[in-house]
Amino acid sequence: MEDGAAGFEAIAETTSFLHYFNDLPDYRQPGKVEYPLPEVLLLILLAVLAGAETFTDIARFGEKKLELLRRFRPFKNGTPAHDHLGDIFATLDPKAFHRCFVAWVAARTNTPVELISLDGKTSRRSGQTKASKDAIHMVSAFAARQRIVLGQVKVSEKSNEIVAIPALLDMISIEDAVVTIDAMGCQRNIASKIIDKKADYILALKGNQTKLREDVEIFVDEQKPLQYRDATISTHQTVDANHGRIETRKYTVLHDVGWLQERHKWPGLKGVVVVESKREIAGKITNETRFYITGTSKNNPF
Repeated sequence: MEDGAAGFEAIAETTSFLHYFNDLPDYRQPGKVEYPLPEVLLLILLAVLAGAETFTDIARFGEKKLELLRRFRPFKNGTPAHDHLGDIFATLDPKAFHRCFVAWVAARTNTPVELISLDGKTSRRSGQTKASKDAIHMVSAFAARQRIVLGQVKVSEKSNEIVAIPALLDMISIEDAVVTIDAMGCQRNIASKIIDKKADYILALKGNQTKLREDVEIFVDEQKPLQYRDATISTHQTVDANHGRIETRKYTVLHDVGWLQERHKWPGLKGVVVVESKREIAGKITNETRFYITGTSKNNPF
């Protein structure tokens, strides 16, 4: 009885997984398709869950576990070889695949993709030796609550992140999510793209937007001693302590920023966030203040 129940549950899970990929286009000629796309996707999923990292690993898994796979799908022609797998995967639309995959993960975790962090990093040890090529820079989109990478774009230089970010945003579905980006991404065209894709943003504000940052800093310097009596605010505070370090963060959100929007015409601008950090390590105290701007595609306040 237990085996029957477990088998039914496995089939139900498989059906659910494939349901989220129903709309994934298959550009192969129908009369020449030897391995149906649902079978290929199921093979890849199970192989990766079993530890496969390459197409060769996946092909080997398919050969050894064909009987298992046939519990869920016919696999009339068996499973494809590693080079054929690569060819099939190369025909897939990456944007459509990402949308399907993220929807499936969100359903599995019962958690919508609410927060997406875009971040650029240089691959460790790349470009460190004389024989090596230039350092490898990657811009990644990370779904924070699901803890998965939604997409990546490789750039030749860190400065090219400005170009890579819009391309990465085009690859993934961000509707109704909040997108966070460091100061490199604090650009009008990037804010516009996020708004156009019906998402919200939180962008770090540093020296690359000098006038905007100056106006925010002057306003905060004037209002903070007055406890922001001329502004509508909300506040939050956190305290983290580990390994002998105590860090207190105070968040102040300024909601009525019409004056700032009038001066700078920033796409979707709805608020300013002031983050004041106080770090205490071995009796030494350091303070830091950071500024962020927030924007939304919705009419309601951020």
